Amino acid sequence: MEFQFANARLNIATQCVIINERSTQLDDRAFMLLHYLLQRRPQICSHAELVKLLWPNTVVSDWSLPKLVSDLRSQLNRAGLVQNCIVTVRGQGYRFAPAIEVSEHEFTGNLIESAYGAATPSSAITQSVTLGGACNENGLPTRYWLPVLVIACLCFIGLMTHSTEQVPELRYGEPSDAIGRILWVDDNPTNNLQEKRYFERHHIGVYSVKSSEEALLLMQMYEYTLIISDMGRDQEPLAGLKLLQQLRSQGDQTPFYFYTLIDNQDMLELIADSGGQGVATERPQLYGQILSHFSTKKNPLSD
Repeated sequence: MEFQFANARLNIATQCVIINERSTQLDDRAFMLLHYLLQRRPQICSHAELVKLLWPNTVVSDWSLPKLVSDLRSQLNRAGLVQNCIVTVRGQGYRFAPAIEVSEHEFTGNLIESAYGAATPSSAITQSVTLGGACNENGLPTRYWLPVLVIACLCFIGLMTHSTEQVPELRYGEPSDAIGRILWVDDNPTNNLQEKRYFERHHIGVYSVKSSEEALLLMQMYEYTLIISDMGRDQEPLAGLKLLQQLRSQGDQTPFYFYTLIDNQDMLELIADSGGQGVATERPQLYGQILSHFSTKKNPLSD
């Protein structure tokens, strides 16, 4: 079986994407993600649904899925895909781009020829029988069994999903009755554990990341009530300010607070001029600033 979309074909048997007659191997999770989105099109697949599929019975960080999506997009773009096939539905999840027409075909010898170049009839028959060498001739046994393992894995996950037994729900940084979300950017998140617990007691979800890159990935997935950031990290003394300026340049007006010691009046003015909402240096000050954004919220969030 293969799926054809844009200028690409996804070969289910070999986990290869063939773009412009060149074959690109996908790793297991990237393949499962693309295959699942194709199967579920045009439906939106939630963050929790995809995490359960790709990392079954495993607790992973909040940005693992956005990072995988970003890496897969980059790999397909480098291979020559002319259209972005994975669409982010902010606050909900991901889906296969509805504007891209998709067709399904049975596995044929033409796929082998596309992966290897022109082949004689006899060599095509031999290759279709051996099946596993389309992308890596040294991985013959693995490629032979891999489709079986993938199908078995999907069936197992489907059974677990529809089981009558209660499966513990993974938590992605927020209580089930959360009234809002905080994205907290700090390269030393353990320094803020007491503050994080305080906000969670007030039914506010806190997502902790260590870098601006991780923050930007998560913002593709969820809407946040506000952002708290340190100023310097990763040997970049103004990393927090640069993140604020980047968001504002993109039109993102999510309230942005700094939780750090800043006693330079020029820097305070620069933060305000860049669109920041405030700076807190102590817990009571931080709590007062942040809780004011949640005081009128009554209903729990939904993804």
